[in-house]
Amino acid sequence: MADKKITALTSLGTATAREDLLHVVDDPSGTPINKKVTIAEMENALRAPVSIADTASVTATAAANAGRTNAFPDTSQNTTVTLPTPSAGLSFRFIYAGAAADATDHIIKTTGNTLFFKGALVHHDTNQTGQTSATVFSDGNSNSILTLATPSAYVIDIVGQSATVYFISGFVAYNTAPAFSDA
Repeated sequence: MADKKITALTSLGTATAREDLLHVVDDPSGTPINKKVTIAEMENALRAPVSIADTASVTATAAANAGRTNAFPDTSQNTTVTLPTPSAGLSFRFIYAGAAADATDHIIKTTGNTLFFKGALVHHDTNQTGQTSATVFSDGNSNSILTLATPSAYVIDIVGQSATVYFISGFVAYNTAPAFSDA
């Protein structure tokens, strides 16, 4: 079997298990070396959460942030995360990982109004006696900025639909509703 091309091997298909091995070429643009990795090790490495830095501006990349849970900490200033240009299937999850409602805003944006959000978030108003919820929609054609004013909890999923559109969904909990806007 050592003399078979990879394309000539039998596929495991749905019988794939986490302990199965994959062939990996480590450092292909430098000094390539053949290595192995289990499917579980690869999946865990690719899904490891990312902590957003406590800084005013963060640039998210496909390599470092896509397909992962991105956790906002309690921040000491308003923090803006700029997403890369969308592509079909490019996905990001953002959560608030603070211990109490943050005193600053979390902002997620694209590089301009030609790259925009389409979808909605459920806002749970924690200041209402009846704990009311409402849906907050983007305009679906130019809203490139999402502002979460001093949030206490959220889970937001963002998935590229095309080279210009990110689908967005999730929930936000705090007194102030999330706001979509143009740059």
